[in-house]
Amino acid sequence: MGIFRRRSERPVDRSTAEPEPRVLALNAAELAWVDELRRALPGGGALEPGEIGRLYDDALLLLSMGPSPTQDDPNMMINALGVAVGDAVCARVPGARWAAVSDAQGIELAIVAGPSDGPRIFPTNAVGKRWVAGERGWVAGFIEAAAERLVELTTEPSPQVQALASSALAHAVDSIVPDGGPLIPFTLIETAGGRSLNRFMTEELSEGVARARAAIRGSGALRAAVAWDGYLTAEGRREDALFVEASDAGQPSVVLAHRYQPTEQGATAVGGPFVVGHGTSLL
Repeated sequence: MGIFRRRSERPVDRSTAEPEPRVLALNAAELAWVDELRRALPGGGALEPGEIGRLYDDALLLLSMGPSPTQDDPNMMINALGVAVGDAVCARVPGARWAAVSDAQGIELAIVAGPSDGPRIFPTNAVGKRWVAGERGWVAGFIEAAAERLVELTTEPSPQVQALASSALAHAVDSIVPDGGPLIPFTLIETAGGRSLNRFMTEELSEGVARARAAIRGSGALRAAVAWDGYLTAEGRREDALFVEASDAGQPSVVLAHRYQPTEQGATAVGGPFVVGHGTSLL
């Protein structure tokens, strides 16, 4: 499937480690190609997700009825729809842009959000794979989900949220080190009047976390954090860890973790705190 991938002119030496992908600005030929693809669709592109989805579904249905003299090669339609999908994602993600991502296999069209090493998606590749699979009804949901995820991954938490998350995680560590755990789930809620901490002791830790999150949602706070005890799995290894998720009202959250090791006497902290991901707003 020829999905806008510019092959490297240099041979690839498979005996060496493949280089890290590089993000390149589109050159003049690629910019012209993207504009040509936009013009291939009704209205010259700038379509809403639902419109793109209907175009895709209709084109796939037409193909399933048998090739026509003018539609014996679907690549033009796949690439055009991929550009429409990418444009729709860009319109929903501040700072997102078209770029070419280069690796040992060649260069592929992508949407990149944030800095050059930031998160990215490959819209034409996504369209091509689902076209081959005959998948319908996915376009609008893909656009909204991809845009939401890129926003989450590129939205830096405010200094206030960073401070709140750090305080909550430090308190969590102090609560089980050195005496031992597990940690009782708690919230750290910040309003105009200051901070308040509440613990949620239940028979099941998961129930305590659920009650803590529910309390945050109904708090009307400026920002909040929830802390819990759990497991962190990396490279096939499961380790005990403390987690904190924090956010401003209406803003994506940040999730921090700090590993710890149970001992005969209690627990000891392992390493330092680090970011493990992002999520939707707690408030």
